[in-house]
Amino acid sequence: MTTGFGLCAVCGSPRSAAEQKFCATCGSALSPAAQPPVQPPPYPQPAWSMPPAGHDPQGYQSGSNPQYVPSPVLAVPPARHVSGRGTKVLGRILALMGILLIVVLVAVSYLGVAQVPGLSAAFGMDHARDLHMVKDADALDAFCAKWGIQRPSPAMNYTFTAKHQGAGSVQIDDTISEAALAALPEYSSSNKYFDQLQFRIHEGYAEISAFVHIPGYPVTGPMYGKASIVRTSSTGVSVSFSDLEFGRVGVPGNVQDQAVDQLNSALLGQIADNAVTIDTLELHEGGIRFKGTWPKTITVP
Repeated sequence: MTTGFGLCAVCGSPRSAAEQKFCATCGSALSPAAQPPVQPPPYPQPAWSMPPAGHDPQGYQSGSNPQYVPSPVLAVPPARHVSGRGTKVLGRILALMGILLIVVLVAVSYLGVAQVPGLSAAFGMDHARDLHMVKDADALDAFCAKWGIQRPSPAMNYTFTAKHQGAGSVQIDDTISEAALAALPEYSSSNKYFDQLQFRIHEGYAEISAFVHIPGYPVTGPMYGKASIVRTSSTGVSVSFSDLEFGRVGVPGNVQDQAVDQLNSALLGQIADNAVTIDTLELHEGGIRFKGTWPKTITVP
């Protein structure tokens, strides 16, 4: 007898058919038979399912899982790589700045417009041009004694920037040698504007060299020029430059004009203050021809 359709709830007799409504033994009404569960059809094995044991697909090692390979587009370099690249860029920038600084220092040293320790000396720009000026103190003493000129103040007081005070007057008609002029203390003293001053007198002009300091600017270097001086009146002279260089750089014309104006003003002031008169003033090879009046006593407080 088939018993797959349930039992009677009253007497426990088995049901013989699914559509049976009453128990064959006790006649009790039967509840509808429960339907057997429906089994789904077998699902086909996907192509990507794991292979059977003992079989390894080509390209993979037995017993290991395949490694994930990220997309090159979405890949982000490790932080240490980014940091390393930034360090290299910074290093290149610093190296470039260092090279530029060296180039500037070499150029400045070679041109002689500023002093760089070591480099300026290597290029010969740490001192004034040597004109081989000769000093003859005996010749200066002889000239002053001949014309009665006295300079009683201490030698260290006589500088080009100091105020010279003249007294008395003597008439001079003579040529003073450049060696006698070079022995004046003024040419051996230093000041805040220049030192190492030298000159040589030629026919119609004079060479001048000095080591110049420009107050207020980081500009220091050798200066060289060719200058002429002419008499303009009995109490006036005029200085002009045909060549003026600072280091290896030519001084612009407008700067030359300003320097000449200041120099002429200073000379005119000295002439007026010391009651100098000029009849003749000429530059000849190795000396200056002068005729006129000159202070008998020159002091510098």
